[in-house]
Amino acid sequence: MHRVRQVLAAAVAVALLVSGCDRGANDTAVTTIGLLSAALADTAEASEASSYRESISFGVVWNIEGEEISTGLDEKRPVVVSEISPERDYSRFNMGTFMKQLFGFLPPGFDELEIEVWSDDERAVMDTTALQQLADAEPRIDLGPMAPGVFSINWAAIEADSTELKAALSGSSSPDLSEMAKSLPAALITIEHTSNDPSTFVGTTTSARLNEALGWNTEEEARYDAADFGMDFSADPDELAELFLDFYETNTVEVVIELDERGLLSVLWTDEDLSGIFRIIAESEDLRAEFSEEEAEVFDSIEFRMVTRVAYEPDADIEVPLPPPTDEDRTEEWRELLVVPNLDGWAWVHPLGFDVQEWAA
Repeated sequence: MHRVRQVLAAAVAVALLVSGCDRGANDTAVTTIGLLSAALADTAEASEASSYRESISFGVVWNIEGEEISTGLDEKRPVVVSEISPERDYSRFNMGTFMKQLFGFLPPGFDELEIEVWSDDERAVMDTTALQQLADAEPRIDLGPMAPGVFSINWAAIEADSTELKAALSGSSSPDLSEMAKSLPAALITIEHTSNDPSTFVGTTTSARLNEALGWNTEEEARYDAADFGMDFSADPDELAELFLDFYETNTVEVVIELDERGLLSVLWTDEDLSGIFRIIAESEDLRAEFSEEEAEVFDSIEFRMVTRVAYEPDADIEVPLPPPTDEDRTEEWRELLVVPNLDGWAWVHPLGFDVQEWAA
């Protein structure tokens, strides 16, 4: 994500796609994927493809014991807006929108709270001064390394060599558009060209193949998920990671790809049913021992679906702002938060940087 990639030639893209189609796509899909690949090659060849804006919006549907919480996707209120260039990235993360879209309500003190992050190959600079109003409203919350202020995080010192670890701090969710032109069509299992205005492709893939197309390591993600649950339960993290990995490799995701009038990648929609994660928890022998029968039934019945919209705006004239000056280095605090040594050296990414359960109590 947000890294300078080698420009992709259309012939190479088509060759990669055809080789990937041996895994179940029919002849029509091969032809359609080839057309999509050739179209996205224009994105790869466009001079502005390495500099672009990315806006991420999402909506969810929860169903727990018959009680449904649904938050419609709001394109006008993205959760994250990033400006990405070969030199650095800049992201604005709206915590209020995130919490409202995920849980269906806006917690006290979260309205319009934005965290700003600048990131390059050497460090990240984060501005969390907006969280002062949250700290004032809820003084019992320990914000830890997210405490209000402007500070830096050194990638080398934090040993942040994984995609997930950097992405958790930097904000944007995709590789550069040249890489996307290659990886996204190759990840599709089925594909159909459904419209010419705008040019739209609808297909399916798996969670794992989509993750990898977006520059994520699925095995790492499964390990992080297992480590995450391992913080609360006594399950074997290796066995749990295998269960999560199997889920990601088999879970079907619906994908919609829209091109703009120039044939460049414009919008990526995904519709992903993640209910199976809770089935894993309910059916795991190690975890089930820690639940009552009623609790296990609740986990087994949970339905969770997420629709995500990522809009891309290639723009060679983007001027990504420089980070503000700061002498405060919180690398060590973030390293202690993100790397949990008692889980065999696994890195565990806390999504918000503080204990949400403590806040909600």
